[in-house]
Amino acid sequence: MTRTTIFIALFLAPVLNLLSYNAIVTCYFTDGRKEIKEMPLQQNGSVHTFLWKMNDIPAGIKWIEVLPEFATAKTGEDGYFIMPNGELGTFHEKNGKRTGRNYMPMPIFGMKNPRATFVAIVTGLPYEYKLLTLARSGVYTMFPRFELMGRPAYDDIAIQYHMLTGDQADYSGMARVYRKYQLDRKACIPLKKRMKDNPELTYASKCMSIRIRQGWKPMPTPVEQQTRQNEPPMKVAVTFDRVGDILDEFKRQGIDRAELCLVGWNQKGHDGRFPQLFPVEEQLGGEKDLRKLIKKAQKMGFQIVCHNNSYDAYQIADTWDGEYIIKKPDGSLSTHAVYSGGRMYNICPQRAFERFAQKELRDIADLGFRGLHYNDVLTVVQPRACYDPRHPLNRNQSAVWVGKIMAEAQKDFGGSASEGGHDFCCGNLDYALYASIITPKEHPMVDRFVPFWQLVYHGIILSNPFPPTCNYTIKDKKTQLMLNEFGGRPFFYFYSNYRDNGHAWMGKEDITCENKKALRASVAKIKEGYDEFNTLAYLQTEFMDRHEPVAKDVYRTVYSNGAEMIFNYRSEPFVYKGKTIQPMKYILVH
Repeated sequence: MTRTTIFIALFLAPVLNLLSYNAIVTCYFTDGRKEIKEMPLQQNGSVHTFLWKMNDIPAGIKWIEVLPEFATAKTGEDGYFIMPNGELGTFHEKNGKRTGRNYMPMPIFGMKNPRATFVAIVTGLPYEYKLLTLARSGVYTMFPRFELMGRPAYDDIAIQYHMLTGDQADYSGMARVYRKYQLDRKACIPLKKRMKDNPELTYASKCMSIRIRQGWKPMPTPVEQQTRQNEPPMKVAVTFDRVGDILDEFKRQGIDRAELCLVGWNQKGHDGRFPQLFPVEEQLGGEKDLRKLIKKAQKMGFQIVCHNNSYDAYQIADTWDGEYIIKKPDGSLSTHAVYSGGRMYNICPQRAFERFAQKELRDIADLGFRGLHYNDVLTVVQPRACYDPRHPLNRNQSAVWVGKIMAEAQKDFGGSASEGGHDFCCGNLDYALYASIITPKEHPMVDRFVPFWQLVYHGIILSNPFPPTCNYTIKDKKTQLMLNEFGGRPFFYFYSNYRDNGHAWMGKEDITCENKKALRASVAKIKEGYDEFNTLAYLQTEFMDRHEPVAKDVYRTVYSNGAEMIFNYRSEPFVYKGKTIQPMKYILVH
């Protein structure tokens, strides 16, 4: 079957109003062979399911592409595609490609075209595919590519295609379908229900997160494999006593509620010697001053937690052992970038739980911390496979072990937070530092980011939309608007911009506290966010039910309690229901 024949079939089938659909399945083999065949989708009402049992999948598969008849459009047609991170693109390109894998926070995607609107939920092998949206010679297609790389499948390939009609047939409807799917199968529980017997979660839902980077070694480091003899010195930015000064300034300026997260309190600071944490860093004041700070914060009415890391390992750690590192298929150690502690190695999630997390989290909690404990990295990447024969994990199993780590934090601290919005353990995640690590930027295929993740998880998981919305009150007006359009719980970060190579991925603008003047100015900007969030915090526990354009550069976010927020990105005023919205401003309507 030629590609032209496939495209003709794709366009004709919906026109013929068939009661069932087929998928074009393309198999690429490791020996260079390629096979194309049609497979029927199983129909149950408005849901059409693709299912290929793992025992029936041929050996030697490099990857498999699954393209249903309705997942296609012509350039110039009405409609759009939407990626799981919220990237939305209309059909305006003749040729182009947009792909996603590691930065896809949900196993869903969707398309609206003149013939059909659907949302796809990948329920089998959800962590083994790359999502592709292609424009070729004026024809758009959207499909997952399951990458087996010659290894046997450990799960069925399964995709549910939910066909949407009426007022459900848009990206808000797509998100509501997936939210219902997650809630019905009890993958997660709404905030309102969980807050009933959880004071830490209740407190966090009503306040901003304040992260304070206390100390760090040079980043990136000049020493890749560090020892006690060649370890670079740590920069001290904020001692425990100085954090106390920040709290005093909060009270002086009228900030009475916040959740503090200490970053770099551990041995040799942020990314210093993970997975080693203790002893508490002496240059910041040691354990005695930390315990005193925690008591002071709690007495003043603040919630205080800290940052640790169960995924990263450096050879300088006193607990270093290659046994617990993820092994690649060839048996070599899995590594990542070079950070402050040197070359970073990836810890196997099973070994992280068994060797570190259970005791480590109890030891951290023993210092007095309570709140949404932050464990870095866990939810900003897909679950990682491990090929060590002593602790082998496929990605499904890896997701379970990550969930166990986060469940321990919920038990020991009252809540669990991590870096990203990947939802494979959504039932154990109370706060995502940012829902998407991919930030809004221009791409020929993409028109705009929309709050797709938030339409699913707002009211279930607290979140901030993107890294650059950190310290939002010192950012440009567009960034400030986007934080609230996406329903963000604001977070502020003392010394967010700390890297020596100029890679300011949260923004070059920063808040600091090196002297009295800097401290007062920084807290004043936090106070602006505090005052604004106090008027909006009650929306954190509501579902985000709808998001849509009202007019060009004007967007509406609707919550489950009926509240509407209208955002005007124009350079001139806009009138909505008799109310005037000034340029680069929003209004709240009930």
